Amino acid sequence: MNNRKLKILVSTGIKSDYDILYPVLSELKKANHELIIVVSGAHLSDHHNNTYKRIIEDGFQIEDKVDTLLSTDRAVQRSKGTGLLIQGLAQTVERTDPDFLLVLGDREESIATAIVGNYMEKLVVHIGGGDPVYGNADDPMRFAVSKLAHIHCCTAQAYAENLLKIGEENFRIFFTGNPAYANIDFVPMIEKVELMNQLEIESENYIVLIKHPLSSEVESAGKQMEVTLKFLENFCDKHNFQVVCIPPNSDPGSHEMKTVLEKYSDEDWLIKAETLPRLQFINLMRYAKALVGNSSMGILEAPHYKLPVVNIGNRQQGRLNAGNVEFVPYKKDDISKAVEKATLDYEYRQKIRNLKNPFGDSSAPKKVMKAIESVDLNDRKWYVKQKLC
Repeated sequence: MNNRKLKILVSTGIKSDYDILYPVLSELKKANHELIIVVSGAHLSDHHNNTYKRIIEDGFQIEDKVDTLLSTDRAVQRSKGTGLLIQGLAQTVERTDPDFLLVLGDREESIATAIVGNYMEKLVVHIGGGDPVYGNADDPMRFAVSKLAHIHCCTAQAYAENLLKIGEENFRIFFTGNPAYANIDFVPMIEKVELMNQLEIESENYIVLIKHPLSSEVESAGKQMEVTLKFLENFCDKHNFQVVCIPPNSDPGSHEMKTVLEKYSDEDWLIKAETLPRLQFINLMRYAKALVGNSSMGILEAPHYKLPVVNIGNRQQGRLNAGNVEFVPYKKDDISKAVEKATLDYEYRQKIRNLKNPFGDSSAPKKVMKAIESVDLNDRKWYVKQKLC
């Protein structure tokens, strides 16, 4: 077990992933471990509000910035961006000589960091492995990262068992839970009236919409957003609701989705919330009636809020969930039934409040740190896998 100060390189490319990493970084910093933070992707984009500044505001220093987000809505941007990130990370790793490389999930920064770690003999710590999803380019990337990673911090016990099935050695696997729950539990409450004033929400009843493009359905991204918004417009008019919309991520298809959103920018029922501070965002979710869209937040974070979710389309299909998610196709009647059930069905909402959450609790950041600290850097077993399948 390590008793010395560790050097841990952290790679992050988008605000949603950083928000999950934030409590882990806070624990590591509190324990006086050295953090080497590399930012890339949407963090450095004007269109996504330069969210690297949020990391600085949180009291962390940024070691390097690697520009990887190309000005295109085509699929080629992610491949080229990954290549740029590999080059940038390799230079940072060579210069700083970290003990560990820490990544989350399944995006470009995850696979790029895992590749660099393997070629440069650095231990890769992966949060979120073993989670099977279907239909998105990110999904096989998650399992590719798992095969390249040396230490696995799983958000559910079932995911740990999935890693054993693909040949990962038991000593490498830790069930830590979802680090994001520490944010939810420890961020202060804002009174609902105050929050509504801050975000200019007029209705007591509101839905949060978080919708992203699906890589296997990029050509339909705009149409899918249009179908969703048309339904929500009718629902809000009928039931006196409002919708608070969080913009889509930076994946191909997002430009088209934003173009559709702009058509509704003057509608009273729709509130566009750009990059919200953590305090506002978490309180927004605390008071929401439901989450609609196709964000992984509906799977991983919503159970901790006891929040009903309507997942529209194929994104997130096949994932373990806590029983708070209704999966529906892009059909008006199916969406209507699911949203009305999520927002208006008292018995169903009470059932959600009593659900059993498989994704752990707010102790996850400490568990991730303990997993990292338990590794003997002088033991070659951590660096060389004896079993690959």
